[in-house]
Amino acid sequence: MREAVVYIVDDDPGLNASLAALFRSVGLKTELFQHPQPFLELRQINRPACVLLDVRLPGINGLDVLKQVGKIGWTMPVLMISGHADVVMAVRALHTGARDFLEKPVNDTILLELVQHWIRWDMRSYSCEVICDGIRAKLDLLTEREQSVLQCMLRGLPNKVAARELNLSVKAVEGHRINVLHKMGVQSPVELMSMVGICPKATDTPLNCIRGRGDDRCQPGWHCSLTDETS
Repeated sequence: MREAVVYIVDDDPGLNASLAALFRSVGLKTELFQHPQPFLELRQINRPACVLLDVRLPGINGLDVLKQVGKIGWTMPVLMISGHADVVMAVRALHTGARDFLEKPVNDTILLELVQHWIRWDMRSYSCEVICDGIRAKLDLLTEREQSVLQCMLRGLPNKVAARELNLSVKAVEGHRINVLHKMGVQSPVELMSMVGICPKATDTPLNCIRGRGDDRCQPGWHCSLTDETS
């Protein structure tokens, strides 16, 4: 697992330095950004991570930055902070995807508890994503015919029924089933179902499990057995 990082996006250098010292006191690495553009241009986000994002930033509203984070496909938790908060702004932030909304000055103890909570959440989510990526890589090895047989296997169809549905011989279906199990690295359909079920929202249509393209079908923390606990 990579080292956890707290990304701080705030145009107040004094606050940034103070927050960095606070997080270092509990062993958390920080990366500071006084302008959101360098943050949005990061080629790679270290995971697990948590983002502290100010609402008022030079040249752009923090809520617009939050929307761009969603469009990029980053899934790490974002906590919004503001020195001029109101209920409407907080509701908008939460509806846009923020995990929490904090008003400056933020209590150090509360902030640490929240950030550590969401770092733990992202650790589980990151683990789930890694597993899901591995499953997706195996699914990509299947031929089109094997993909069709896989769908039948996940539906629990007997070989004879699958053969009729796919217009194949029973022997051909049996052969494809063996290839599917081999490529997926499992010994039985039960084990196959268990594997595919780990990938969030992929049990019914595993071949449509696509992460990182703004698609919610494989977002971490939804139905992954590794991310059921959020406390």
